[in-house]
Amino acid sequence: MENSHTPLAKTIHWTFSILYAYGIFKQVEDLEQLDDASLLNFEILFAVVFLVIVMLRFFYMKDAKTLLGAYDEMHKGHLFIAKATHRMVYFSLIMLPTTGLLIAGIINAGIPGVGLAIALHEFSAFLSYVTIAIHIAASLYSRYKGEGVWNAMVPVWREDSKKNSNLISTLEDIENKIYDKIEERFINKN
Repeated sequence: MENSHTPLAKTIHWTFSILYAYGIFKQVEDLEQLDDASLLNFEILFAVVFLVIVMLRFFYMKDAKTLLGAYDEMHKGHLFIAKATHRMVYFSLIMLPTTGLLIAGIINAGIPGVGLAIALHEFSAFLSYVTIAIHIAASLYSRYKGEGVWNAMVPVWREDSKKNSNLISTLEDIENKIYDKIEERFINKN
């Protein structure tokens, strides 16, 4: 049984995480900064490279097993939520550079619509923050429970085994009720 992502998948994941963080920290603060042609060209190049890498990552990872490394079989409702979260992360990460390129194109062409493009770009950034925060929180929660999923992608702070406690049992009972409802509503629809 596979219990870990490939070294290439891990490299792509963590390298891309660094690229995303860099993009957030170096972002343009004021649209007038894009009057500088060299900065505008750099932003366009960065957006294209970012978009190419996120698309390569998506196509490489789209067939990877969700919640790989789990010690136990995962509930279908849990898998549904995990897949939906990953899709939303990818959607937001594709929209970020796409809307950035749209802004550059509108500015370069001198046509109206930059306000709408900026709003879409800001929404994409916000969505990426939210979905990535959910992804990280879920990863940490899974790590806390000792499900084994953490070890499949993260090279540090390894899990040894599934943890058992009254709190974890209570949380898993609540989760399973939610997963049952999700499975009933979205997965087993006839």
